[in-house]
Amino acid sequence: MATPRWSFLIPLLAFALCCALVLVAVLVATGAAVAPHYAGVLLYFVVITAILHGWQEDAFVTDPKGFVRRFMAGLMLKMFLSLAVLVILLFTVTKSLSIPLTLSFATLYLAFLAFSTLRLSRLSRTAPKP
Repeated sequence: MATPRWSFLIPLLAFALCCALVLVAVLVATGAAVAPHYAGVLLYFVVITAILHGWQEDAFVTDPKGFVRRFMAGLMLKMFLSLAVLVILLFTVTKSLSIPLTLSFATLYLAFLAFSTLRLSRLSRTAPKP
């Protein structure tokens, strides 16, 4: 049985909301300024994860062997795009915001990477065998 086309959106949005709450709580607890840059970083990870999941899960339905290639390509794409976005951010933000933003970016990258990996590996394990 195939999963619905956009079945990852509800878990992704719930995960993003949890990440946002934790991020704001940590920023407030540490006394760091809650700047709009953090919302942009979170939005970036939600969008890139949604795009990659749509692309990867589509391959899972049509070509299960191609799914593995798309899964690995998605990991590479996310890593290189995230690195580019982080470099651009570091050149455009103030010095006082650069360290907290970099730490938040890295933490969110790892969190969304774990979310994607767990979800896609669970999807591949529950697939019917040919």
